[in-house]
Amino acid sequence: MTWFPRGCRERCVLALPAVCSCAEQRGVLVSRRIFNAKQRTIGVDRSALEEQMQEREMAKEMERQRDQAFSDRLLVTEQRVQLMDRDVQRARKDATMSVQAYREQMQQKQMRKEWDLNDPLTLRKDRPARTADDDPIVGPASMQKFSGEDLSYGNRVRKQQQQQSTWVVEQMAEKQAQIDNEREMERILAERQAEVDDRRSQMETAELDSRGNMNEAVRDYNLALADVKKRTETMTRLHHMEDAAEEINGQLTSDFLTENRNTTVSSIAPHRYLKYHFKGMSEDQILDIRDEQMRQAAGKAQKNMMEKEEEQNWDLVQEAVRRNLVAGEREVFRRKQELSRQIAEEQRRQAEESRIRKDVLYKQVYSGAIDESFFTQFGASSR
Repeated sequence: MTWFPRGCRERCVLALPAVCSCAEQRGVLVSRRIFNAKQRTIGVDRSALEEQMQEREMAKEMERQRDQAFSDRLLVTEQRVQLMDRDVQRARKDATMSVQAYREQMQQKQMRKEWDLNDPLTLRKDRPARTADDDPIVGPASMQKFSGEDLSYGNRVRKQQQQQSTWVVEQMAEKQAQIDNEREMERILAERQAEVDDRRSQMETAELDSRGNMNEAVRDYNLALADVKKRTETMTRLHHMEDAAEEINGQLTSDFLTENRNTTVSSIAPHRYLKYHFKGMSEDQILDIRDEQMRQAAGKAQKNMMEKEEEQNWDLVQEAVRRNLVAGEREVFRRKQELSRQIAEEQRRQAEESRIRKDVLYKQVYSGAIDESFFTQFGASSR
């Protein structure tokens, strides 16, 4: 289904008379083109093709606008959903941060009831072994405190019980506060999620309503177009039938089907023919064509014979050139061999001269070899 902008229904209703008039004008142009023999035989109607191309481009442009509108609406919806998801994530992050802050402030290690047993600074905080002679923590050798005697046992037990009760009450209050805080956070998250769902449902409902209205408008416009097209096709079919009847009548009474040979000759020159009224050639023309074909065949045979003789002459020339080239190559090869032989003899002569020169140097010029007496003459005397 093709999508059109808002207000297309009114424009379609207003455009119906114009469409009808355009269809009538198109029928008139088609009838003129059919009765124009020159245009009918030369080519197609470029103006009609251009109109079809313009209509196709308009349809593509309207389709592109519809897709762009849907893309924009989808982008806006996606942005709204992302904003809602971002708000939910921010609320969850704030709840987690508040819980962590409460733990860091109200649930520290030193606030636990067993902290006095796990405190690493217990020995540093404890009292010294002796502060005075009447210190109650001295041992039995001081004669200040005897074994089995504990005068502050009752007070200590009562203080411990009171302290334990206070701890229990504080822990219950802290636990209840934590539970209340978690319930409050869950309630806030539930309300936020319900709000997000409500906004999403409202947006979806609005989207469905707008899409329904758009589809209804497009449907009405398509129905109007279908009606206009149906009436246009009916009028076109009637015009075509009338044109076809007139064309058949004209063809039946025309010189083309009645085989009138006088219509085949052009008015410009008697030797030229009209291509759309040509009725065939006469016997004289056929005989002239056959004589011309025989003459051309004889000329072609003579030409082939001359070309064959010329090819034979060229073959003889190429054979003579080849023989001369072979003789030249043999002469060059013989000269190369003679030059190689001379170079080899020259190299052998130079090698023999080098050997004789080395023998003279090492056997006559440098004949004094170093023996043991050369080394023993050093350090044999002193001054």
